[in-house]
Amino acid sequence: MSASEIGGPFDSIESAHDYMNLLAGTTLEVMSELRRDHEAALREGAERRAQAIELAIFKLKQLNCYVYKSRRMLNDLRMVRRLILNERLSIENIIASM
Repeated sequence: MSASEIGGPFDSIESAHDYMNLLAGTTLEVMSELRRDHEAALREGAERRAQAIELAIFKLKQLNCYVYKSRRMLNDLRMVRRLILNERLSIENIIASM
């Protein structure tokens, strides 16, 4: 899918799926950064900061679960769209078109 085919972030199921993939990657990166910050806060004795970081990590884990579920739903929608529009060719149709 080229950039010219995508007008906006949610113009198609595929572009929404790509966005969710990007969001999933970003949440994982941020979680690893926060884990390092959490360890540093504990070393420095900043308990309140460490607790706030734990809360942020927890919320990112929740977000990551929702993103994963959304990606699965978008996959399902792609398959349903293909079935509705007959985008998937059966083996018989492929052989017949040769």
